[in-house]
Amino acid sequence: MIKYIIVLLSLLSFLHAKTSIVVTFPVHKEFIQKIAKDDFFIKVIEDGYQSFDKRGNLFKNEIYYSDVYLTLGLEEEKKYIELFKKKNRYMKIIDVSKGIEKDIVNGKVNHYIWTDPLLVRELVKNLYNTLSTLKSYKKEFYEANHKVLLKELDEFFLSLKKKFDRNEFYNIYVYEPYWHYIAKRYRINLYYRENRFTDLEEVPALIEHAQLHNIEKVLIKKGSSYEQAQSLASHINADIVEHDITKYNWKVNIQSLARKIARYKKNL
Repeated sequence: MIKYIIVLLSLLSFLHAKTSIVVTFPVHKEFIQKIAKDDFFIKVIEDGYQSFDKRGNLFKNEIYYSDVYLTLGLEEEKKYIELFKKKNRYMKIIDVSKGIEKDIVNGKVNHYIWTDPLLVRELVKNLYNTLSTLKSYKKEFYEANHKVLLKELDEFFLSLKKKFDRNEFYNIYVYEPYWHYIAKRYRINLYYRENRFTDLEEVPALIEHAQLHNIEKVLIKKGSSYEQAQSLASHINADIVEHDITKYNWKVNIQSLARKIARYKKNL
């Protein structure tokens, strides 16, 4: 009898053991937690503080020997996929962005879909299906959380729409396509510039272009390209806006971006 109890307890322990999941950015961890709460150990490769190469062996080994890597097809994820396949051939690698239609921007597929609340709806649906497969006995729990999240996303989409509907201008200089999907959704025009310093002979044409299109902001990834952006912004009297799409607290982060790039009409 004792033997059977031990076997039963071992089986229950196995069933309820936490699967370890690896994601690339903190924002991806947040989406999983919205659905699964604390059912999984979630490890983030790029936390914004230290590069993976400089992390200690303990951290790296925790990543290498996790059970699943949930990707979004990002170019920067390819090096990790190759590394993980060498270190742990049993790790499942799942692209949770499959089936979501993506745009070609500057000749490349743009995978940064999570700036658009409506595309996040599709992403969390894929996450819900994936997590339900990993722990099928928790499917009803995940489904309930998924429905709550979808409602939250719908409400957030509408609140952002109200903000951008009051915006006075819709044209911004950028170097990178990180904000393509939110710009497309809310009818903001992104004008792409080379990520380099502005030459003096370019200045007259630059000023003319900025005035013609009413461009008053330069949007860059936080922690990068600031000096180049400054050389651009100084000539057209534009504000530099820094933003990081990978941060945790996705909703607050997107709201912050909306505030920074919008200038609201006073009579609305």
